[in-house]
Amino acid sequence: MSDYKSSISLQTAVPSVSSVTLGVEGTSDPTEARYWTQKFGLGNTYGRTPKKFAHPRILNFKTPSKNAVISQVLFGPPLLTKNAPLAVVSGPRVTLYGSSPTTSSFSRALARHSPPPTAANLFGESEDAQKLHDIAPDRQVGTGGNPAHCASFRNDGRLMAVGTDRGEVRVCDTTSRATLCTFRTKESSLAVRSVEWLRTGKQVLSAGDDGLLRLWSLSHAAASQAEKALLTLRGHGDAVRSLVLWQSSANDKNESIPWNSLAMSGSYDHTIRVWNLDDIPEDGNDEQERCLSVLSHGEPVEALLLMPNEDVSSPPWLISAGGHTLKVWNPLTGACVSKVPTQHSKTITSLVAMKRTVGDNHQEVWRILTAGLDGLVRIHSWNATDGTLSHVHGVKLTQPVTSLAVGEKNDRLVIGTTTGHVLVRQRGPSISASKRKREPKAGTYSYFTRGTNVVPDVGDYVALQERKKKLKSFDLALKQFRYGDALDEALDTRQPQAVVAVLEELGKRRGLSIALSNRDEESLEPILSFTVRYIARPQFSSLLIGVAHKLCDAYGGVTGQSETIDELFDKLRTRVREECRVQRSLLRLVGQLDGIITAAEIEPVND
Repeated sequence: MSDYKSSISLQTAVPSVSSVTLGVEGTSDPTEARYWTQKFGLGNTYGRTPKKFAHPRILNFKTPSKNAVISQVLFGPPLLTKNAPLAVVSGPRVTLYGSSPTTSSFSRALARHSPPPTAANLFGESEDAQKLHDIAPDRQVGTGGNPAHCASFRNDGRLMAVGTDRGEVRVCDTTSRATLCTFRTKESSLAVRSVEWLRTGKQVLSAGDDGLLRLWSLSHAAASQAEKALLTLRGHGDAVRSLVLWQSSANDKNESIPWNSLAMSGSYDHTIRVWNLDDIPEDGNDEQERCLSVLSHGEPVEALLLMPNEDVSSPPWLISAGGHTLKVWNPLTGACVSKVPTQHSKTITSLVAMKRTVGDNHQEVWRILTAGLDGLVRIHSWNATDGTLSHVHGVKLTQPVTSLAVGEKNDRLVIGTTTGHVLVRQRGPSISASKRKREPKAGTYSYFTRGTNVVPDVGDYVALQERKKKLKSFDLALKQFRYGDALDEALDTRQPQAVVAVLEELGKRRGLSIALSNRDEESLEPILSFTVRYIARPQFSSLLIGVAHKLCDAYGGVTGQSETIDELFDKLRTRVREECRVQRSLLRLVGQLDGIITAAEIEPVND
């Protein structure tokens, strides 16, 4: 029996059909949906998380500002912990979380094991995701009672710049929480919406509702000079909502860009401006025209993002978000490379980039995440060669989103909302990496299977061992020569191909009479019903005619003892009589057609 083959394998394989939505604009890629669901808990259900990773960590908490809108969430550089601290800008303060691995309730909550997920609601979130956790902040940086709108860490994480509603830029110590200096101007007291540190760590760039960009220097922090900006950039006609900086160093100097420091600003006047920040005089007397290009987005610009170019000799890509649209730009030439109409129904408020691994070789690729006031988080694939975006997945949240932040290791995703909730998603830790690898004891199963997962080197001889296929229940009965049980198991599958395959195998083994005989009313009814139903099918009729003959021979003498069996035999006789009538009609038609064809062939010969 070593060459035994299952009877079902002899049937024609049914072709599989791929998803009709895969590749259609606006639909989700199943692979992406599985990744974001299992790794970060974003989706209808986590599904079955692979054994090599634990369940994703989920936190949902409010800051001490309670229901105040979360203006911004951002990660700082890691100082004392392996993960970067989280800053949440909300209300009249900036709260810091995760600065200590032992005393921080935020870090302890994320390190705690998460239980398996519960059922999801209509918005695709489980009860665990909606549960409000009690997370105490590590520190709070005050803003003098004025609402804070934005913040930015210096590259060493020691200082933080905070923009307030009164037009102030406060430089604070993240450890002592003290305000070291406050920059303000007499020209305007409108809110500051975005701040960024220059690489030197001595200057801060700010922009806000007055449409002006101001560069502040820490060397001018004295009270007499704190009201005078080192540089003021004019050109926007409405509020500036977003700033990004591109700064080169001696090691990564790009020859295609003649400047060392550039600033890009997005405004509600539908434009994006690129500014030159080189050679700024210390006395503040600057007469140089610093606007290099003006890009028209067509809608109020809410967020900007710089992405590296695959071609190192080319400038980086600039992605702008405004309204429902994303646009990709060459910031120096002003050329719009691509325009992406997203699937958002309301304004896009945040734009971040995140890396993930794909394939068996764990290749790292970029994903661009957008979030808006419609509560949607849209995920797009990014092509750094030609600067194109394509939608791959989308997640619906229960609250409007105002800000997104991604951890430095791409294992944390933080979402700020208009209701004051902060949603944290952290990828579950690796189980295999946390376990200590010990040499298995001799005689155990682990000792016997050691080395089975080793990847062979080039030139190694690999001996392949085919796995035994699991037999179907009717194949197993055939292998044990239980012919009657094999037929019953095939009938239970309700698959005509499987039943016919078993009948063919029984015919080859001369066991068909054994399988059909010695049956009571309950066991005879299924095979008799199957014969009545499929005897007129051309692909089954040749085999089932023989089965019907054997059934009539075996059970013709016991008619009248069961109404059910008698009724089925009457149906069989009616079905056979009707099929014979149809066949006779077809034969007459074939005879008439043959006569007409023959006459048509003879007439030309007589002519």
